[in-house]
Amino acid sequence: MALNQRKIWVILFKSIIFIASYSFVAYRIYADDHLRSWLFNGEIPTKADGWLWLVFLLMPLNWLIESEKWRLLLSPIEKVGILKAFGGVLAGLSIAIFTPNRTGEYAGRIWILRQRNRLAGISVTIAGSIAQSGVTFMIGIITGWLWLIDVQKESLTTPTQLTLAVVAVLAGFIVFMMLPTIAEKISKLKTPKVIAKINDGIKNLNRILLIKSLLIAALRYGIFMTQFIFLLIYFKTDISLYESFLCIGMLYAAMLVIPTITIAEPGIRGSLSLLIFGVFSPNEAGILAASLTLWIINLAIPALIGALYLAALKIDKLW
Repeated sequence: MALNQRKIWVILFKSIIFIASYSFVAYRIYADDHLRSWLFNGEIPTKADGWLWLVFLLMPLNWLIESEKWRLLLSPIEKVGILKAFGGVLAGLSIAIFTPNRTGEYAGRIWILRQRNRLAGISVTIAGSIAQSGVTFMIGIITGWLWLIDVQKESLTTPTQLTLAVVAVLAGFIVFMMLPTIAEKISKLKTPKVIAKINDGIKNLNRILLIKSLLIAALRYGIFMTQFIFLLIYFKTDISLYESFLCIGMLYAAMLVIPTITIAEPGIRGSLSLLIFGVFSPNEAGILAASLTLWIINLAIPALIGALYLAALKIDKLW
């Protein structure tokens, strides 16, 4: 009886994720006038289809690089093949897409791991996310500073502010490199068994793995920045490469620090894009289309594929 109940819960879990993922994407397209106009009415015609195909081709590379980062950090607790890690990353996206600040991604990936390693896998996933966020924040500080200078807002770029920003980045880097040490100290405390298992994921990491994760995160950042630039060209925004670099860096940093629920992300991303990119281009339709198209290609489509993968995945127990 217990086995049958377990199977029922697993099927229910998969069904909820599958329905929620597809329903969310359908709702976002239906609710957003810009997305609907571009997808169904073709209101932004262009013949430079090659740029769009390049963006599509870079999408799997983007998530393969993320999969390699996750696989690398997982290696002390479980050896995972790149394709299996890729499936786990996409499965995580299928949950992340409808959870606040994509927090569901942490729990979504772990189902490809052995049951005994799933809790540790959560903390490893968080460590990888911190690495990506650190790279995004660091580049955001640099591009934000240059953006303010470029739009003649030098009064907002005082040496004190720059010093504080640099100190914040260095402090964050030091804390990140000390994560295994911090986890080791936590393991010596009396903590609930669940916390201890989660803590094991970080405790088993080392500084070489953390540095490698930062380098891979930087490579991945370069991929989705390139995708964004290609879309800005595709939608004829006439923004230079240098200006695109500044604006994209600022946008991703802003998205990182602004609390949001995923259901509102395309709208927030679009509004920020107009504010930041609009300084350099009057083509608001093109800016919005580039921003929202990247959301569809890099998040919505992989999440739908991930929902299918999760539905087909054999899960013995939910926990």
